[in-house]
Amino acid sequence: MSSIGRCIAHELAALGATVVIAARKIEPLKTVQDEIQKLGGNCDTMLLNIRDAAMATQVIQDIVAKHGKLNGLVNNAGGQFMSPASQLTSKGFSTVVDLNLNGTFNMCKAAFDGYMGEHGGQIVTIVAETRNGIPRAMHTGAARAGIINMTKTLAIEWGPYNGIRINCVAPGLIISSGMKNYHETMVDLLAHSHWMNPTSRYGTESEVSAAVAFLLSPAASYINGVNLEVDGGSSLSKGNPEGDDLKYNPEGSRHPVYVGWPEGVDNVHGIKHVDAPAKINELLEKYKAIGRSSKI
Repeated sequence: MSSIGRCIAHELAALGATVVIAARKIEPLKTVQDEIQKLGGNCDTMLLNIRDAAMATQVIQDIVAKHGKLNGLVNNAGGQFMSPASQLTSKGFSTVVDLNLNGTFNMCKAAFDGYMGEHGGQIVTIVAETRNGIPRAMHTGAARAGIINMTKTLAIEWGPYNGIRINCVAPGLIISSGMKNYHETMVDLLAHSHWMNPTSRYGTESEVSAAVAFLLSPAASYINGVNLEVDGGSSLSKGNPEGDDLKYNPEGSRHPVYVGWPEGVDNVHGIKHVDAPAKINELLEKYKAIGRSSKI
C-alpha cells in the first residue's frame, strides 16, 4: 500500500478511526500499519483480492466479527496501464475493468450484505475524472465512468431504506510516490507544467484524503451519489486547447496547500508524507511556502 491509499489510512487514523487496510500483499500493509501505530493510531491488516467476490465477503465478515462494526468503506484499490485504444487487447481491457469496476462492486456488495444493509454506513470510492474521456487509458476511463454511474444508482437504491451514503472522489494530478515509476522525461514535463490549471499547482495526497474523510463524516450527511473532483479545476479545461495556457499563472500558485496527518513530534520517526521524484518533491516544498509569501 502506498501513495493515496496510505495517506487516507494515516489521515483517518490520525482523526481517531480504527483503520483496517487490505490488499493482495501483506508486507506493504505491515509497513503502513507500523507507521500508524508509531504515531499512536489503531490499524489492522488483512489480505484481499477485490476481484474475488467470495474473498471480499469473507474479509468484511472478518472485520465485523473482530471489530463489531463497519462504519465506512474506502475503495482505493485499482490499476491501469497506458495504451492507445488501437493497441489495446480484449484481455487488457477486461483485466482493467474487472479490477476497477467489478472489484468495486464486489466490495460494495460485501459491505452491504455483511453489515451496512442493516446498519447503514458510508462508502467512498477513488475514481478518475472521466468527463472528457481519458486518452491512452480508455479501459480505465470506461471502468471509472461505470463506477461513478454505479455509485449514483446505489445511492438511489441503498439510501432510502438502508441508510447508506455512497460517493466518489476523483483526484487530479497528485504529488505521490507513484511518480517514481514515471520515465525521467515525464517527470521533467510534470515539473515544468505544474502551473497549468486554475489553481496553478498539483494536489497533495492529503487534499484527497481530506475529501475522503469529509465524505465519511457526519458533516457530509446530506451528500449522496456525487463524484467530488479534487483536481484544482483542471477538469474544467481538459485537453488544453490552443491558448488555454494564457488563463493560468506561470509565476506560481496563490492557493495554500494542505498537508494532513502528522509525522510525529519533530518527525522523530522519520515518516515521510510522500516520496516523489526529487523535482516533484521540490515543488511540494514550494507549495508549503504559499501563504508565507505571495507566490512560489
